[in-house]
Amino acid sequence: MVFRFSLWLSLFLMLFSGGSGAENAPPQRIVSMNLCVDQLLILLAEPQQIAALTQLAHDPDASYYYQKALAYPTNKGLAEEVLPFKPDLVIAGEYAHVATVQLLKKLGIPVETLPIPNSLNEVFNNIRRIGELVGQPERATTIIQQMQQRLAQASAPVSNAPLVVVYEANGYTVGDASLRGEILHQAGWQNAATQLGINSYGQIALEDLIRLKPLALIDSPYRAGTYSRAQALLAHRALKSSAFSPHIIQIPSKLTICEGPWLIDVIEQLQAERLKLTVGTTP
Repeated sequence: MVFRFSLWLSLFLMLFSGGSGAENAPPQRIVSMNLCVDQLLILLAEPQQIAALTQLAHDPDASYYYQKALAYPTNKGLAEEVLPFKPDLVIAGEYAHVATVQLLKKLGIPVETLPIPNSLNEVFNNIRRIGELVGQPERATTIIQQMQQRLAQASAPVSNAPLVVVYEANGYTVGDASLRGEILHQAGWQNAATQLGINSYGQIALEDLIRLKPLALIDSPYRAGTYSRAQALLAHRALKSSAFSPHIIQIPSKLTICEGPWLIDVIEQLQAERLKLTVGTTP
């Protein structure tokens, strides 16, 4: 494999530019290779610690902290883009950019990976982990406690919970063993996907959707007004000609792509939608 000259030059400069300070000092040149890491770094790290975020951090439809992210340079996850920042820590996602992560590790650069959370407890673990990595464990603890307090206020047991379903491109949906599935439960909804045996992630056929007749559908288009054919199932004439007319709850994609304190906003919104639709019914 032939490496670009810029990669070797960056590596040379990194190796011979001197020490990075005390061994246990928090990292001061952190490069993110994952959109969700971007958000947690902006939330938890000191601004001067962040050397670069991902390209998606500058996308207002994907990035919750889009405005703050504009202050930082970006990368697409290529080694020759990461090395010039001379990072003392790179944080990647669990599955993407595997080759880059392996190369960076071979070059002796500290690399951590952030797992995809499937529950609120795992969200708290990710916040706690990033807080530890950037030297801000107390800040992470405070944010987690604030989220848990809001969660306790927003969540309450609901008998006869109404049916709802996440219904996105190609009928994509989530079951209870997923983060979004837990969010539905916390907001007092019953996930219709579980009645089809969907535990984590899957698809719901239009016929099953009409048969189940959930009270509401949750839609999170990536960008308003840019529906693809795969996202057009809600406009299918079979649905329009049936007696099934669900309420559509739209949640911006930047609130569902990654984890953070904004998830409590989603729970509160879903709870408010449920209360609005079930006023006068037995709780």
